[in-house]
Amino acid sequence: MAAVPDSVLTWDWPHRLWHWLFAASICVSLYTGLDGDVDVMDLHIASGVTVIGLLLFRFGWALWGGRYVRVGAYRTSALAIRRQFQRRAAGATAHSAAGAAMALMMFVAVLVQAGSGLFASDDITTDGPYTHLLSSAGVDLATAIHTRACWLVLGLASVHVIAIAWYALRRDPIALSMWTGRTATTLPEFADHQWIRALLTALAAGGVVWLGAHWS
Repeated sequence: MAAVPDSVLTWDWPHRLWHWLFAASICVSLYTGLDGDVDVMDLHIASGVTVIGLLLFRFGWALWGGRYVRVGAYRTSALAIRRQFQRRAAGATAHSAAGAAMALMMFVAVLVQAGSGLFASDDITTDGPYTHLLSSAGVDLATAIHTRACWLVLGLASVHVIAIAWYALRRDPIALSMWTGRTATTLPEFADHQWIRALLTALAAGGVVWLGAHWS
């Protein structure tokens, strides 16, 4: 008989804090970008730079962060996703196959969105910090990507919220996992939140952003 999963601590505090800062920054970026008000473009750029800094932190944290937030924990495939929706048994994981796929797609989409914004221009009042490095055609391409990728980010974010709402209606604890850090799984619990390592990673990410801002 299979063991009934217990609710164990899987998500460390640095990861949970990053998650909510990342979500807030994306919301601000999308709102200010889609609002059309030129007066909020400074905030739009600031939130976009914040997103890039947070992405840098997450890439570092995927290498040396908590046990269940490292890149090796994000195992997914089309077969694994199908097995999940068929409710067939799978090995114990902190992230479901569909959840891991969603997270990876979101990282790529946000990276493309924020990265293209560095080279984009509205040809009126706002230029990205690196537009001067590209030709006119290059800036036009970056702008086209930036103005379209936002819809992909918005779509993925909407699917994520709908999935969380669906789990909440089923009273599944995954809906609160990024608040409590706990997941129903047979994986062993961890106790080390690695705050010093998180602080050093944050300082490194902030340093890269600072150097990039001054280099431009």
